[in-house]
Amino acid sequence: MNFDAHFRLTSYALVATAFAALALTGELYAVSIFLYAVAFGVSFYRDARGAAGFELKDWVWRAIAVAYLPFFFFDALALTSKVSAIIHLTLFASAVKLYQTKRDRDWVFLYLIAFFQMLLAAGLTFNAVFVVSLALFIFFFVSTLAAFEIRRTQREIDVVEEEIIMRAREPRWFRRRIKISPPADDSNKQTGLLRTRYLMGASVVQVVMVAALTLPLFFLIPRVGGGGVARGFGNSSAMTGFSEVVRLGDVAGIKTSQTVAMRVQLDRAPQKYLRWRGIALDRYDGRSWSLSESQNRRRTENQSRNAMFGDPSTDDDDFTRRYAVGESPADPSSLIEQRIVLEPVSTGTLFSAHRLVELRGPMPSLTVVRDTTLKQGEDAATVTTEIFRRRISYITRSDTRVPTEQELRADADPVYPEEIRRFYITQLPRNLDPRIEEFARDITRSAATPYDKARAVETYFKTRFAYSLDVERTSGDPLAEFLFETREGHCEYFATAMAITLRTLGIPARIVNGFQMGEYNDINNLYTVREADAHSWVEVYFPKADAWVEFDPTPAAGINDYSQGGLLSRLRKYMEAAEVFWLDYIVTLDSDEQASIMVELQQRTRAMKDQLVRYYMDFKLWMKHTANRLLVEHEWSVGDLLLVAGLVLVLGLTVIGLNILRSHRRQRKKERTGYGPWWHRFFVLPTWRRSRLGGRDHRASAVLFYEQMLQIAARGGLVKPPEQTPAEFAAASRFDQIREITNVYNRVRFGGARLNENETRRVSTLLATLRKAVREK
Repeated sequence: MNFDAHFRLTSYALVATAFAALALTGELYAVSIFLYAVAFGVSFYRDARGAAGFELKDWVWRAIAVAYLPFFFFDALALTSKVSAIIHLTLFASAVKLYQTKRDRDWVFLYLIAFFQMLLAAGLTFNAVFVVSLALFIFFFVSTLAAFEIRRTQREIDVVEEEIIMRAREPRWFRRRIKISPPADDSNKQTGLLRTRYLMGASVVQVVMVAALTLPLFFLIPRVGGGGVARGFGNSSAMTGFSEVVRLGDVAGIKTSQTVAMRVQLDRAPQKYLRWRGIALDRYDGRSWSLSESQNRRRTENQSRNAMFGDPSTDDDDFTRRYAVGESPADPSSLIEQRIVLEPVSTGTLFSAHRLVELRGPMPSLTVVRDTTLKQGEDAATVTTEIFRRRISYITRSDTRVPTEQELRADADPVYPEEIRRFYITQLPRNLDPRIEEFARDITRSAATPYDKARAVETYFKTRFAYSLDVERTSGDPLAEFLFETREGHCEYFATAMAITLRTLGIPARIVNGFQMGEYNDINNLYTVREADAHSWVEVYFPKADAWVEFDPTPAAGINDYSQGGLLSRLRKYMEAAEVFWLDYIVTLDSDEQASIMVELQQRTRAMKDQLVRYYMDFKLWMKHTANRLLVEHEWSVGDLLLVAGLVLVLGLTVIGLNILRSHRRQRKKERTGYGPWWHRFFVLPTWRRSRLGGRDHRASAVLFYEQMLQIAARGGLVKPPEQTPAEFAAASRFDQIREITNVYNRVRFGGARLNENETRRVSTLLATLRKAVREK
């Protein structure tokens, strides 16, 4: 690869990286990606082949640019959006410049467009893929600018040299007698390849140095409105399919989306399958579920900063707020802590595992919706806060204890409070199909207790009905059609059918909208919850246990299975772990998290310093005690003698190893021959002689040992002049070793002889004795 090809390749790679960063944001339409890719490929082919092809005049390109301006306004106002129109404008300008014959200013214009496209991509995305695009862009940017400047400077030097050559004309006899042949093509190619490698390596070093110098500044520079980059300048719509109203048929639209909804980290491995509970809905109107409005069920709590888990006065964290939502259990071992990073949603609902107890986060206030009335000890049905148009992180503690089957079966003839009956039993649609009540009695005929009836209904739907996302909406009763006609549907159909069936039997039930547990990533110990994990299930109330118990009537086909692994799954987990790191420490790093990192770094530095001081003091006391015992009290033992001998041996081996390493660094650029240091002859040479030296020219070996002899002689002041022959130098040296080595050199170098093993050892011995003789001179 010559230098021009290298410059062209890096320039196109720079433009392609910026385009890839824009395409990976998901804001480009497929037709835009296709058209620009075609224009890019055609332009690269033309420049690589040097084919002029069909070219337009400059005034034609100006006319095309002017004609594009009306389309730009139409694209921004009617066709797509303002941001998309700007992106399309940059792609159009880049494609036009790529196709034209490019001068220096055209290349600079392309570089500026690529830089602006990277700024657009930074505002539209914040995932780990952008990090890779940014790193590649910086590398190609540095390499391209260096190549551009070298190319421009080289062109100026060539012009000056051409002017000098034109003035200085050689005589005819000189041109006739002396023919200067150009270097071989292979030599030119090798030189160009070495220069290209050097330039690429220098670019890598520069990028690494810039990163090493700027990353500490990134973490130290104060933040203004932290996390603002994450919002971008696109639409601030919700990124998940969660809503506070469940309509039969809505979940199917998001079940196939792999967009991340939230990430959850647990303080320990869970003992059971967890669901991330969002909102509990009690009112069903025949087509959708909603939350009944009742003022005495809602309570708004406000907290100031520095109110944390445990005793606030002893906690150093000053950046979050703590809320006590539910009553803590008597056995704290059933509490599990979750750190949740929630993507933007269109509601203020906060998610957690079943039965939320405590919550810590940046929320200035919470609205807690209780099950019935505001009484001490009642659980929260729903917890909401203000709507965040950005990613938020909070920590919850939940009670995951579930009553045993014996405890639930003991509630055989329960008496429900009036509030429970009003919200969760008698609340039924006015036009409820009468067949549903008969259906409920038929499938629970053999069940005696409410728990057995709930379990019988759950099992019936799991085994007798089919899971499907292809459910068409109808104008009739969707629940009746699901139960008596189609007998297939998705999770909200199953949850609705079970809740209404239990209510017709006088058992309080409600549906819960949230997410399945998600996919566990063992690299960063996080559960990745996607939109496809959106789920609805049922909670049944048992008054004697004073608990809402989860039931999930959805068949196994509706529960996402992430147990299947493989190489692609593993790579995806690595990418997600990198994305989480990028989000935590780059995108959403605000002033509070920055201060927290500084506090943690200070604590770790202090702990490391204390540990080093302890090691130093222990070593000092040990040395003092050992010296006092050995030198003052003269208490020597066999172990002490062995210890001293071992230390001396280790010290000696260390010195020998460092000497070998130093000698190796001097010899590594030379040919491997049998005329080097002793360690080289004993340890390295046998392997090299078998693998490498067999097919080499023996004359190169002769030159090497003769040059080594000249270096040894030069240390003693014997320097061979260039005009002196080897024989003349040997005669004037007065050293028998030099004369004998010179004879061997002439015989090998000019006579074509090969040295056997004995002669090779003889040359090595002569070099060693010469070195000793020169040193003693």
